[in-house]
Amino acid sequence: MRPGREHLAALVLGGLAVMAFAPFGYSPVMLGSLAGLFALWMKAATPYDGAKLGLWYGLGLFGVGVSWLFSSIYLFAEVLLPLAVLLTFGWIVYLALFVSAAGWMSVKFKSRPALTLLGLFPALWVLFELLRGMVFGGYPFLLVGVSHLHTWLDGYAPILGVWGLSWALALSAGALVLLFTKRTWILSSLVLAVLWTSGGMLQKVEWVEVSGKPIDIALLQGNVPQERKWLSDEFFPTLERYIGMTKMNLDADVIVWPETAVPAYFDVVHRGALRSFIADAKLLQKDILVGVIAGGRNSENYYNALINVGKVEDRYYKHHLVPFSEYFPFDSAFRFLSGLFEIPYATFSAGSADQQPIELGGHKAGLSICFEMAFGEELARQLPQAEYLVTVSNDAWFAHTLEPAQQLQDVQMRALELGREIARATNTGYTAVVGVDGRIKAEIEPYQEGVLRTEVQPYQGLTPYAQWQRLPIVLLIGLVLLFSLSGRLFKRKG
Repeated sequence: MRPGREHLAALVLGGLAVMAFAPFGYSPVMLGSLAGLFALWMKAATPYDGAKLGLWYGLGLFGVGVSWLFSSIYLFAEVLLPLAVLLTFGWIVYLALFVSAAGWMSVKFKSRPALTLLGLFPALWVLFELLRGMVFGGYPFLLVGVSHLHTWLDGYAPILGVWGLSWALALSAGALVLLFTKRTWILSSLVLAVLWTSGGMLQKVEWVEVSGKPIDIALLQGNVPQERKWLSDEFFPTLERYIGMTKMNLDADVIVWPETAVPAYFDVVHRGALRSFIADAKLLQKDILVGVIAGGRNSENYYNALINVGKVEDRYYKHHLVPFSEYFPFDSAFRFLSGLFEIPYATFSAGSADQQPIELGGHKAGLSICFEMAFGEELARQLPQAEYLVTVSNDAWFAHTLEPAQQLQDVQMRALELGREIARATNTGYTAVVGVDGRIKAEIEPYQEGVLRTEVQPYQGLTPYAQWQRLPIVLLIGLVLLFSLSGRLFKRKG
């Protein structure tokens, strides 16, 4: 398939869209990028042309936006260079196919410009974002709505989630195309004015309320390089580093170590290297949440876990695992790939989907690990019991790439959607506390050892999104698609 000028334009538009996300944050770029794609789809003659344009746009968006996958596969999983390139490109193509499918359907069912640009295109865009977030476990990274955090449109997040922002943004892009191509400035301007003004007004609504006093929390950032993390001669220095930081912050209500901060089985270190430390934590009744591997050795299953060593029965097992990293989907078909990856503990078991919040610092805390922070619907299961959220990650896999900043931006979106402050401890950064408005309250610089000593405020109540999750946006998109397709049918009959 030789790319024409339209395809190259779509590729560039997709690549430029990444500038709207963290760490860049040029949100207007996304509006222009989507508008450009919609304009190309309006000109496309056949559904196949629309699919090709969508594919090239997706290759640009994900080729730049998730290029960080290559570094983890090649540098740390030690896959041969040609295979690492092939695997990364294959994943990028898979993600781009969702945009391609949206393009095919958009061109197949387009009708009158106003109905298409204000109804069909935005609804189909969100539909395929939803599907990308669910198929084969889901991969809801680089959802376009995330790029408009801290704009007037983020007022929709507590009601419709990030999907609501994606829809509002896509609708805005459609209105812009309509404005500049059909000169229907009254309708386009009205849509833009109502959409953005309503979002701004919704920002002023307080969906949740404070619950008790703030919690004094210490979030540890050990800054252990991924290439050394699992080496045997790094084990004791790593433990000493985290124990030292913990001892200097024992007066905190809650202390949090990052994901797999202890690079070993908990059952082993419980009886050995951390025995006295855990005994002291129990004696002092301290809430010290430690990222570690639970199970193993004498067990068939082991888990990516968070354990409160001051009360070891309080623990959380990661539920939503990362495919081809923490487990191999369709095990019998893909098991041969496991021999190609040098990833420690690449066959984790999944914890229960219905784990309850645990008490930390006198308040119930909902827990999650790394990839799980991308799934707002799953986090919502811990509400309203959870008064704040704690998440941990090891972004050393993707050090000095776009991924750590992108993941922090997802954390900010979850805080806004769910109406809960989120405390995040990571190995190399970004370690931060995010407020219910989605803004960072406190953080420390990435790629350095340190402790973020700050406060996290518990909240009570539910946002509409936390209560209903995907249901409102699915109903909205369904109604819009029904109306758009009905309009096309009536036009044909006429």
